Amino acid sequence: MWGNMRLAYFLAVFFALTINVSAADKELFSMCSLSPHDEQKAIDCTFRSFAPKSVKRVEIEANGTKLTPLNYIAFDDSDEKAAWLFLIDRSNPRRNKTVQRSVELVKSLYAQANAKNIMAVATFADDLQVLVSPGDPYVNVDERLKGVKADGAATAFYFTAIKGIDILQKVDADRRALVIISDGKAEDTAYSHKDVIKRAKESGVVIYGIGFSEKASETVELQQVERLASETGGPFASAVGSEELKPADFVSKFRQYLTNGGQASAPLNDINGEIKSQLKVIYNDGTTAQSAVSDFFVEPPAEPEPEPVITIEKQDRIPELPLIGKIYQSFDTTIPGASEWARQNQELAWLFLLLPAIILAVLLFYFFKKTQDESGATETEEPFEDIGSDTETPVTVATPIDEQRTSVLATAGRYGYFETLEETPKRFEINEQNVTIGRHSENDFQLDDETVHRHHAVFHISPENRPVITDLDTVNGVMVNGQRISKIELNVGDLIELGEAKFRFFS
Repeated sequence: MWGNMRLAYFLAVFFALTINVSAADKELFSMCSLSPHDEQKAIDCTFRSFAPKSVKRVEIEANGTKLTPLNYIAFDDSDEKAAWLFLIDRSNPRRNKTVQRSVELVKSLYAQANAKNIMAVATFADDLQVLVSPGDPYVNVDERLKGVKADGAATAFYFTAIKGIDILQKVDADRRALVIISDGKAEDTAYSHKDVIKRAKESGVVIYGIGFSEKASETVELQQVERLASETGGPFASAVGSEELKPADFVSKFRQYLTNGGQASAPLNDINGEIKSQLKVIYNDGTTAQSAVSDFFVEPPAEPEPEPVITIEKQDRIPELPLIGKIYQSFDTTIPGASEWARQNQELAWLFLLLPAIILAVLLFYFFKKTQDESGATETEEPFEDIGSDTETPVTVATPIDEQRTSVLATAGRYGYFETLEETPKRFEINEQNVTIGRHSENDFQLDDETVHRHHAVFHISPENRPVITDLDTVNGVMVNGQRISKIELNVGDLIELGEAKFRFFS
């Protein structure tokens, strides 16, 4: 629904007309436009809150009228993806403790990713070094970050921020965020704050600012990081020395900053002409945010031209066809003049029309008579002998599952199978290292059950060649042998439950 073409369209609108940040509360980032479909004009909006808030309901108004019906899809419930690139400032060898603290913070934030998150990590001083490429699903983050230390001299703060934005721009994602972890000291002169903001807005990138200052006298430098975040609609957190990050819930709500909100659409119905539209978002905490007013114009429908009135003079009227003529009129396209011939030869026309029915009736009579004769002959035959109940009927007996869990080591190209616990079990062969599971038809293993989420879980073979299943942060969760899990290594015979759907894993 909201693919790359849609994203490009909204970015164009962003710079032209319809990017709206509420002047009253500065809490809402939204982009609204007229639906490009000619058959049904509608207002389409995509939005995100600057704060990590959950949405209760959404409303779209046009000229003061609430539009209905409204279709709202939360970002987390859609098929959209979010991408993050973490930039760790490793300049100044005296900041090594702070750099190590930054590394541990990135590990904790990286752990919040799910299958719809594309993560990458880089460090910077006088240049940018990529440690984890975007979307690498099996990278050992701890191993990649083990060698990071404060060894840089000069800090090309603005230059490396632009390079990070350029990396994100190439990632196939619907939302993108650059997370800058730095003391804010900028020593490059070829680029400036304005250059970074311009490139971020052109690329649709939100900047997250995390400022670590060695001492209180240096906190003024953190304003460089905070301004980049605030001017692109991203959050900012900071700490001095060994203090905890403020705000305190920044880490726990990190992913929600970018993945809250979603898309809303409502038809204009009969509203046309000059239109003033506004998006209104009501949050679960009772607060409300409104976008700025967007101006649109819908061309009113053209008045239909009156149908011409054809007057037929009395002397020019054509005599009405009899019934047989109307029947033969359907043949006029293939046999010109068939209806006129039927008018002039009605008895013969009726005979030609009824002749096939008469022939069919004779054939049916002959067929039924022959059938009755054959059935009468059958009654004189000897009846079949009753063979009794001595012959045994084959019975299929289900092989019991060994309750003892057996560790599995995958074989290349063959990774086992899932078997459903239905009356007639179904088997899904696992021939790939990555198998997506859910209700949506895009999944490799599709479960037609309303309690299963559209994208519910992912099965994959770990770098240690072990089968692993991971919950995609769903409400109904994933149960393995009666225990709810977020991620676990599977063993032979494990019972897996996604909502009310149940199946077992076999090697």
